[in-house]
Amino acid sequence: MALKFLNKKGWHTGSLRNIENVWKAEQKHEAEQKKLEELRKQIHEERERAEFRQLQEQAGLVPKQERLDFLYDSGLAVGKGGSGFKIVDQTSTGINPSFYSSN
Repeated sequence: MALKFLNKKGWHTGSLRNIENVWKAEQKHEAEQKKLEELRKQIHEERERAEFRQLQEQAGLVPKQERLDFLYDSGLAVGKGGSGFKIVDQTSTGINPSFYSSN
């Protein structure tokens, strides 16, 4: 009996649909591995920077800083990227500041 009908089954490994699904899964896995490797590299670089910073602080080359520097490294700190805010002059608003200060 001929087995030509097997390639028409959904579970057959030689069908184009299953080959495509395997290829997509392999591409997804490769992209995930690249992302994980990039994250590992970034963590390694951050640890090296922290270690060098600690060595410099111990040697007295740089002043010791607080541990909140990572909050300001993103560039969203005041003066770096905050062009959305502007200083409003009291005379331009027309508000009398003495009105609010008197009780």
